[in-house]
Amino acid sequence: MNPRRIALYNLTTTVKAGGLETFNWELGRALAARGHEVHIYGGEGPLAGSGPGSVEVYTYPYTDRSRFPDLGTRFRRFLERLSFARHALPDLIRKRYDVIVLSKPYDIPAALVAARRTGAKVVYDSGGTDFFPGYGFLVRRLDFLLACSAFNAEQIRRYCGETPRVLWNGVDTERFRPSPPSDRILRRFGLSEGEPVVVTTGRLVGLKGVRHGMLAVARLRREGIPARHLIVGDGDERGRLEALARELGDGGAFLFAGEVRNADLPEYYSVARAGLFPTVGEEAFGIAVAEVMACGVPVVASRVGGIPEVILEGEGLLVPPRDEGAITGALQAILSDPAKGREMGEKARVSVHERFAWKTVAERFEEWVLSGPAGPAS
Repeated sequence: MNPRRIALYNLTTTVKAGGLETFNWELGRALAARGHEVHIYGGEGPLAGSGPGSVEVYTYPYTDRSRFPDLGTRFRRFLERLSFARHALPDLIRKRYDVIVLSKPYDIPAALVAARRTGAKVVYDSGGTDFFPGYGFLVRRLDFLLACSAFNAEQIRRYCGETPRVLWNGVDTERFRPSPPSDRILRRFGLSEGEPVVVTTGRLVGLKGVRHGMLAVARLRREGIPARHLIVGDGDERGRLEALARELGDGGAFLFAGEVRNADLPEYYSVARAGLFPTVGEEAFGIAVAEVMACGVPVVASRVGGIPEVILEGEGLLVPPRDEGAITGALQAILSDPAKGREMGEKARVSVHERFAWKTVAERFEEWVLSGPAGPAS
């Protein structure tokens, strides 16, 4: 395939760290490794995330959404993105890309302006439900509409009648891989190698359901399995969760690690016998679930959103959301039978590598989006 010039256009890629931002960095690097010229467009910021690697990075000023009148979150996001486009759009036109890839629908108007001037293909890869009046009108003017899961694709179809093609999120399966237990993490939390540690990672917000996981672990301990719950992340719920740990009266059971860089997460997963993701919200994909699985750790997760697309039969256990009894039973099944846990973890690792490795994601993107005649940059 002839090399293409590709712009990955998303304000937060260079100012925040999260799943959406990781997607842009990693897809960009994977496409660059396949010979394409890839440019990251983001807001002026600290280049949070994986770092630029083999892609070029362009940053532009913008007006933070908090400075606009509070007429709704989506209204503020739109204005924030338009303030960014005011500075980025001239380069987006001047550099004449073959493909412009978007991560948020608020950027579609700016990208369509650039495409009209240059002939570039415009791709929106959805990772959620940022719906607003006019959403359907805009996505029907795209060259390609993608979604991060079949669940998310169905959400979009129900909202506006358009059915995206599913391009699953990716996992760096070289970084997230099985490894011996980290001495540093064992020492930091006073753990012993082989101890039944359950790990939960993610933002500490109500939708993640961490409270239900903690209550299940407490029940598990009362039933004779001395599990310890390593909770990695930060957020508005942290204070309440720490209070719950004190209320449960077993301070050694719940270990709060705070915010951890994505690159350091495999070290935390290395000490875990199970991953626990008791989310009560409809996550579009569940990238943290896939990353734990890539490390060979069996998982217990809620049967919601796109998570059942990540965990296939024999790779982990799905439970109803908010069902602390079911969570307890699933954890008990894994922790009380180490051989079964290892077998599930091995299957999980193979499955994630085959379906979600960035090389595979980039190949699909190339086949679906980049095939056919090149645009103006050729």
